[in-house]
Amino acid sequence: MKLHLGCGMNYLDGWVNIDVMDNAKVDIHSQIEDLDYPDNSIDEILLMAVFEHFPRHVAIMQLRKFYKWLKNKGIINVLVPDFWGTIKKMQESKSVKEQQFWYRHIFGPQDTAQFGTHYDGFDKAKLTLMFKVVGFNEGGYQEYEQWPNIAFRGIKDNKIKSDADAERDIIEYMAAYEAKIEGGTLFKAWMDAMGLKAEKPDTPTFKTQYVEGKSE
Repeated sequence: MKLHLGCGMNYLDGWVNIDVMDNAKVDIHSQIEDLDYPDNSIDEILLMAVFEHFPRHVAIMQLRKFYKWLKNKGIINVLVPDFWGTIKKMQESKSVKEQQFWYRHIFGPQDTAQFGTHYDGFDKAKLTLMFKVVGFNEGGYQEYEQWPNIAFRGIKDNKIKSDADAERDIIEYMAAYEAKIEGGTLFKAWMDAMGLKAEKPDTPTFKTQYVEGKSE
């Protein structure tokens, strides 16, 4: 079985096409987060311009769910905006008006409140980390320059990552999003939303998070 998640009007023969939008051409009408398939039951999963529409704590948990659904040698492909490629386009733009389109590419068209917003940015290094955190050891990517996107592929191998190991690494992954001075408030909210019980790990403080004040 092959799942085409967030298919919109792009109906693919040979796939189970799934979307929640009323005007989508689908086999199954459902929110992606509400789907449930047995472990090791899916051959391939495709998300084209969909993954960036998940809040970051939802994205990492969904990716772990997709990993568990896939059979050995199962494949997941995602297509997302390339953050740094889009920044390059903005730098090459000759006016603020020209840049507006590339802001849209990063932050989403925002034509609908729920599905028009991009909740996170991606480059190949971040995607590599995310896929490794949930268990993928094989894969690859392709970058597109004219319309800056990254097509990223994960392949499930026989080195299965346990739930305990994945949960530990997901917790560490999410902890890096909160500064130490925030005291774990955001981290606790993420853990509650993710259904995890964890104290915030001792994450490093990066120099780039702090800037010395300048007096005039």
